[in-house]
Amino acid sequence: MNKESLIKRIRFIPTAFPVLVFGVLIVLGFMNADAFVSILWGVFEWLMVNVGWAVDLGCLAFVICLLVLCIHPVGKIRFGGPEAKPQFSTWNWWAISLCAGIGTGIVFWGAVEPLLHSMRPAGGMGLEPGSSEAMIWAMRTSFLHWTLTPYSIYVIAGVAIGYAYYNLGKPYAVSSGLCLLNNGKDLNPMTVNIVDGITLLAITGGVAGSLGYGLLQVGSGLEFVFGVVPGPPVWIGIALVIITAYTISSATGLDRGIKWLSDKNAWIFIGLLVFVTIFGPTARMLNITTQSLGSYVANFIEGMTFTDAFGTDLWPQWWDMYWFVDWLSFGPIVGLFLIKLCYGRTIREFIIVNLIAPSLFGMIWFGMFGGFALDLQIVQGVDLLGFMDANGLESLMYEVFAYVPLTGLIRPLMIITIMLSFITLADSMTSTVSIMSMKDNHDVNEAPLGIKLFWGLLMGLTSIIFVLNGGLEGIKVVKTIAGFPILVIEVVMMFGFIRYMTRNSKKEIKDNIEYMEKMEESVS
Repeated sequence: MNKESLIKRIRFIPTAFPVLVFGVLIVLGFMNADAFVSILWGVFEWLMVNVGWAVDLGCLAFVICLLVLCIHPVGKIRFGGPEAKPQFSTWNWWAISLCAGIGTGIVFWGAVEPLLHSMRPAGGMGLEPGSSEAMIWAMRTSFLHWTLTPYSIYVIAGVAIGYAYYNLGKPYAVSSGLCLLNNGKDLNPMTVNIVDGITLLAITGGVAGSLGYGLLQVGSGLEFVFGVVPGPPVWIGIALVIITAYTISSATGLDRGIKWLSDKNAWIFIGLLVFVTIFGPTARMLNITTQSLGSYVANFIEGMTFTDAFGTDLWPQWWDMYWFVDWLSFGPIVGLFLIKLCYGRTIREFIIVNLIAPSLFGMIWFGMFGGFALDLQIVQGVDLLGFMDANGLESLMYEVFAYVPLTGLIRPLMIITIMLSFITLADSMTSTVSIMSMKDNHDVNEAPLGIKLFWGLLMGLTSIIFVLNGGLEGIKVVKTIAGFPILVIEVVMMFGFIRYMTRNSKKEIKDNIEYMEKMEESVS
């Protein structure tokens, strides 16, 4: 495909959103980074204090809606129609969902959040730091941040967009999920461009911010293992390796690159989890995980609506609500990516594989690694909190592995895991936004290499420039501010899907049930 025909296929208005916004941020950041970021964080804090409650309620509604859909007859509807056949095995489907969703985050925060929240709990909870009550609260709060809620943000978008794309023949774009509120009719072009532009802006910031975290953690790992002191040259080198890897992987397509990467990544996750379970304080980790799971379930609605209305430390605003809007910045694009895997699957299967299964894995991961860190801190007297304060959050997971056998082997494996996790995430996002930024993309399985290169480099170089300029905070605040309009977009999707199904689902449910009965009869 020549350059001229490639340019003609690009949707310029939504593509311009991230290019212009991050271009302006980079320029302003070089002029006066601290002042500019301070202003942005002021805006963010105002939004959190005044409308953060809406974030809590919206995300709670997503979880409830999906759990209801999972048991409702609507869950029997198949993406692509009754006769559509799945294209991926359940294992590959789950592995890709896990690694493309929050794989990078659980590696970074798996031990950090339980330890940090146990020793420095929210003021509004009235807990004694380091007490058993604080530890259980910290663990259930980690579950709140990393399991059902973030995945519900992805899956609610995936259900609406997937149905519009496969069953109504709409374009492969986030905006297609909104047509259900219009009874399946197309939206006007301006609305489409604005919605897709906001989501492209948010995901560019989301991936760039995640790469920033990844650079810090990989740099810390290189210092632990090889004595390489992290700094700008090291971060640039790591970034270039990662950008090259995920761009090449994206160029190979979903069936090869992402499928292969996620398979290996998931097995490493499982291997690390089994290793820590065997060589850590097994009984204590399993006990705290079990008790925390019960506390999480029993206090789920209370946790999701915690605003600390009369508090002064703004803990829920800077933790709970921050994470929720951070997930929202990824939500529509991750949902759009996940529908590439769901053809031939039912809505119920989609929810189980993309919401419930990875959430359960996340609970086990945080329970084991968090429980291990808490045992070291509280029972064995290892000052992990002081170590983390002195060396940064990114260093904690490496330090935890100093207290298990084969430390010299496990730490390099952690570096590989972090890099693989981010490459899988960036690969999936690059492939998705590339197709979304094209015109007439309904039957397009893979975008041209030139478009993938553009998005891969934009997200990667944005992160490098901000990290080198000391302005990673700028990316963080932009993507979280972008989460607020995306909350509105996803709430509209949810209500649109409910409204559309209320009016139109009876025949489709009947057709799916009849087809499955015929299949069962033919097998018997």
